Amino acid sequence: MMRTFLRTILLTAIVALAASCNKPRVIPDQTLADIFHDSYLANSYVDLHGIEVDSVMLYEPIFAKHGYTIEDLHYTINSFSRRKSARLSDVVDLAIRRLEDEADHLNEEVADLDTIDAIARRRFVQRIYFDSVIRMRSLADTSRMKLHIPVSRAGEYLVEFYYIIDSTDKNMGHRTVGYFIDSTNRRTRYHSQRYRRQTRDKYSHTFIADSMAQELVMELCNLNAKPTKPHFTIEELTVKYYLPKKEALDSLTAANFGFKLLIDGFYVPETPADSTLYFAEPPRIR
Repeated sequence: MMRTFLRTILLTAIVALAASCNKPRVIPDQTLADIFHDSYLANSYVDLHGIEVDSVMLYEPIFAKHGYTIEDLHYTINSFSRRKSARLSDVVDLAIRRLEDEADHLNEEVADLDTIDAIARRRFVQRIYFDSVIRMRSLADTSRMKLHIPVSRAGEYLVEFYYIIDSTDKNMGHRTVGYFIDSTNRRTRYHSQRYRRQTRDKYSHTFIADSMAQELVMELCNLNAKPTKPHFTIEELTVKYYLPKKEALDSLTAANFGFKLLIDGFYVPETPADSTLYFAEPPRIR
């Protein structure tokens, strides 16, 4: 693609050649490669944004930037046939290598930023609820299957746990239901998922809270009927809150430089050893 485009620049320059009073000059190979490089980037930009522009108007400022004209380009191209040790393709390859090197460098920088984002996300995750084991073996245990977890701010709430439905469980249609309750007592972000039987499987879902959300409700075993000889187990139930990206990055910077930072009631630790942040109000079961 780059090679085809650079050939197009050469053709455009030849077609657009105009009379000039000044004697044209030979453009040095390195400078010519720089002109090809800049022209490719300019053309890519106008293509990306759908800008309609005349080719001569697009390229002439680039030549002027390097102190040359389109007439100089035409004269330089013709001079390659008289220069035994020089090939125009070598100059084109030089421009292409520079573009590829820059692309590789930018890709590395993007990868670094993605890595930093991921580190910040993991570093400042807030575990707001945990229970190692919740069992339902009788009708009385059904009350343990519904959690009400206070939500103090908008953002991502990740709920994860392992579940097991024993073969002795005679109930059908095991599923989990989760949703937020907002300040108007309305249910939002409703999510339901059926469980698989006779296997230890994992549940994982991210609930996105808006500024109206006040609590996250998790119905861990919704049967839509009175349980009959239940034998259902939840293990390693964890609810985590993830800081928004900007706050996580700011907090990571503060932690790395030894500063203490307080964001909306959240304490960012001074040392990397302590990375768990907590809500002021504990979750509850009712």
